[in-house]
This record gives sequence, C-alpha cells and structure tokens, in this order.
Amino acid sequence: MIPIISLVFYYGSEPWDGPVDLYDMFQLEGTKEENEILEKYLPNYKINLVDAERLEDVEKFSNDLQVILTMLRYRDSKEELTDYINENKKFFQNVDYETSQAMKAFLNMKQIPGEAEHKEEMIDMCKAIQEMYDDGVKDGIQKGVERGIAAVIRTCRNLNVSEEDTLNNVQREYELSMEEAKKYLETYWR
Repeated sequence: MIPIISLVFYYGSEPWDGPVDLYDMFQLEGTKEENEILEKYLPNYKINLVDAERLEDVEKFSNDLQVILTMLRYRDSKEELTDYINENKKFFQNVDYETSQAMKAFLNMKQIPGEAEHKEEMIDMCKAIQEMYDDGVKDGIQKGVERGIAAVIRTCRNLNVSEEDTLNNVQREYELSMEEAKKYLETYWR
C-alpha cells in the first residue's frame, strides 16, 4: 500500500483564515455530549496547509519552486516584482514550460506571450513579462483614447453641435476612418 499525503496549497494574497482541521470544517454545533460521541468515531484530521506567500525557508525547495514562491510575495507590487525579476534575470531568461505554467497560474496571467510555440523549449519570462506589460500599456492608452472620444462626443452633443459636425471632428482629430468614427458616435451619442 502506498501512503498518500494530501496538501492544501494556498496561494492567495490574504492569510489563510479557513479551517485547519476536520472539526473546524464541520463546526460541531451539538451538545457537549453529542460532540463527544461524534468525536469518538470521527478522527480530527489535520489539514496539511501550505500557505505559499507566507512560507519561510523557501531555500529548502528546488530552485524553480524557490523563485515561484518568492514571486508570490511581490505579485501585488509591479515595482518589486520587476526588481525581483531583474535580480534573477539569469533564471527568468531560461524557464521550462512547466515552470512557466506554474508562474502563469500563481500570478493569474491569462496567457504568456509565445507560450504556444515554446512548449518544447525554454521560455524567456523576462521577455514574456515585458511583452505583457507593454500590452497592458497599449490597452491603457487605447482605453484613454476611447474615453477622450466619448467625452468629445458627449460635450458636442451637450453643446448642440450637430451629429455630422461631431462625426467629422472626431474622425479628423483622432485620425479615424469614417466607419470607426461612426461606431463611436453610435455608441456615445445618447
């Protein structure tokens, strides 16, 4: 017979506040006598909890796991995470596929740029994270432009500028095709 040890691997940013044994999970609410009878037949199994972000002595783990567990500490601070990645650039430039998938899960990344074509190769996570950051900046700029267009359209409407003049102004000022400008006008001219 092969023994099995169950672990709960928790990688949330807040400290674990859930039950740590079977009795805590059941929250026994009977009388003292009823609870004693139940406890007599129901062993109080301890939950083997690994609270990844608050682990001490990560040096005891393999290099890959050390790096991932340490990254969890910095995931809420872009600046600290970037510093950590730069300090460990040698590791992050040569990450195997399985480790990259663990990083993806722990950091709540939707996709790692270039991961599909690198399943059999090493992945440069520095480059992948930089590409994700750049994509985020582009998305932010695009959202800012869209908010600006929406504000111009609403302001023109509120100042009783005609739809046609507003359409032409938006198309010219934001260097849009006429079709793109019409879509924005349809969306924000309410």
